Amino acid sequence: MFFILSKVLSFILSPIWWITVLLLCYLIFRNYKKRKVLLYAAITILLIFSNKNLFHHAAKAWEGALTNPDAIEHYDGIIVLGGFSGFQTESNRIQFYQSADRLFQAVELYKKGKADKFIFTGGSASIIVKEKQEGLFIKDYLKKLDIAEDSTLVEWESRNTHENAVETKKMLEAIGAENGKYLLVTSGFHMKRAMGCFTKEGIRVEPYTTDALQSLIPPTFADVLTPSASALALWERLFREWVGIGVYKLKGFL
Repeated sequence: MFFILSKVLSFILSPIWWITVLLLCYLIFRNYKKRKVLLYAAITILLIFSNKNLFHHAAKAWEGALTNPDAIEHYDGIIVLGGFSGFQTESNRIQFYQSADRLFQAVELYKKGKADKFIFTGGSASIIVKEKQEGLFIKDYLKKLDIAEDSTLVEWESRNTHENAVETKKMLEAIGAENGKYLLVTSGFHMKRAMGCFTKEGIRVEPYTTDALQSLIPPTFADVLTPSASALALWERLFREWVGIGVYKLKGFL
């Protein structure tokens, strides 16, 4: 029930959805004053949440500074959270999403000798479509990247961040490595929740942020004046994460 509820709640946490509802109400209501308020509210939300500069500063405050990979010390393992790819059966190929930066950054760190083990955790988060669990095809993909099989730990049963931490703890306990020190790799907006979940399970982790929502190059003056459709969409990811953290705290996952 918790898993399904979290997916339903995330559907309405979108400025685009709010604007749509306000405009629909504007068309339905006949009272002039109410219609005027609804229209102004829709325009205000549009202007605020489509401001690229505003979003950049909000995301930067939430995600924090990015880490220089050369400054990373040696760890017992790198833990990479899934949710960055899908498998298309018809073409027999992996489709990577924006958050695949998690995988590529982690592979680079591993190749640089920053960790002894490469640990992947992630199954399927779909509640409607039955799809191939991510860990299954990522395990094969890691072999193609010449990451030694005896250096990898992969699980594909977890469906959310809490389960990522629980299943990872089981894998580490199975090899007697639960007391090691690990580098946790996930998206910047998601890092606080991930750190909380893994720490709750007793796993010592340090954060390594990837695919940050904040702009790598600060927005220009023109960005302040020009509405951005991408900024409007990105706010949804932050809102979902903030609500997710609240729900996790209520459930005792953090």
